[in-house]
Amino acid sequence: MALIIRHAFFWAIFIAYEITYVRFTAGVHSSFIRYVVYYILNIVLFYVNAHLILDFAFFKTSRPYPVAFGLILLEIAIYLVFKFIIDLLMLESTISFLDKLKNAEQFSLINIWRAIYFIGFSIAYWSMLYMLRFKEKNHRIETEQLKTVTKNLELENKYMSVENAYLQNQISPHLLFNSLNFIYNTVYLKSEDAGKGVMRLAELMRYSLVSADDTRTVMLRQEVEQVENLVELCRMRFGEEFFLRFRKKGKLAGVRIIPLILITLVENMMKHGDLGEKRLPAQVMLAQQENKLVFETRNKKRNTSLYPKGGLGLKNIEKRLNNYYHERYTLLTRDVKDLFTVTLTIDI
Repeated sequence: MALIIRHAFFWAIFIAYEITYVRFTAGVHSSFIRYVVYYILNIVLFYVNAHLILDFAFFKTSRPYPVAFGLILLEIAIYLVFKFIIDLLMLESTISFLDKLKNAEQFSLINIWRAIYFIGFSIAYWSMLYMLRFKEKNHRIETEQLKTVTKNLELENKYMSVENAYLQNQISPHLLFNSLNFIYNTVYLKSEDAGKGVMRLAELMRYSLVSADDTRTVMLRQEVEQVENLVELCRMRFGEEFFLRFRKKGKLAGVRIIPLILITLVENMMKHGDLGEKRLPAQVMLAQQENKLVFETRNKKRNTSLYPKGGLGLKNIEKRLNNYYHERYTLLTRDVKDLFTVTLTIDI
């Protein structure tokens, strides 16, 4: 709307200037209706030339200058036809029409000049618009380039931060394993069970750290070994108050899975489940059935828990499974009375 108002304001000033100039210099004056009709014709010529002829020639053809020149000639011819028809309709008598025919050459020259006059203004207007478009396009390109550079710098800074954090964290595992070896050598002399517990913990920690760097898969037997380590650690901790059965069925050799999935499910069961009920022991089942790997944990629910039950562990597992297996897995949970069951099925 603002653009229309600006254009209307420009044409009002231009028309007022032309009418005033002609009246005071040549003493020529005409009726209001004639001014309206003739200026509408000239304004239509102005915009048709700018937004149809020039846009088509320069933006949709491979040879813009010859095409533009040819279309402008055609445009002038059509303008002369419309001008002649309007003049004919505006004439008040047949005598005036005959006079117009006698001066056809003068009529053509005057109106061709008038058409060229408005076409020239139109070309200047179109050139200004083109420069503004070109400037805006360059500004957008520069803005996008700056955004890209900024994003690249942000990514580079994040990468450097992660790399530095990773390098700094390399100190911790070495310190941890050296400390665990020292504790093992010290404790083993006094308690064989405690020494075995330290070694199992060390193996679990080493597997977790090494597997975390592997974005692909590990052998299933490696994951199972660490699940058994975790189970034995808990058995050593709780002694006679720990009841869990781990069953394996089918051909499991040669199977590969993403790491730390099964361990996390068992650890989640031990954290939130009640594994101290002899009549209702916890169960872990691993089986291969028709090219599907099935892993299930089942446990009695604990009435009270030291850990918050936010389901974060299961959500993280599901994200990892979805990232790697996409639609080739199902992760189901069943919460029935006193039992909580998690069943993972992977299409291998």
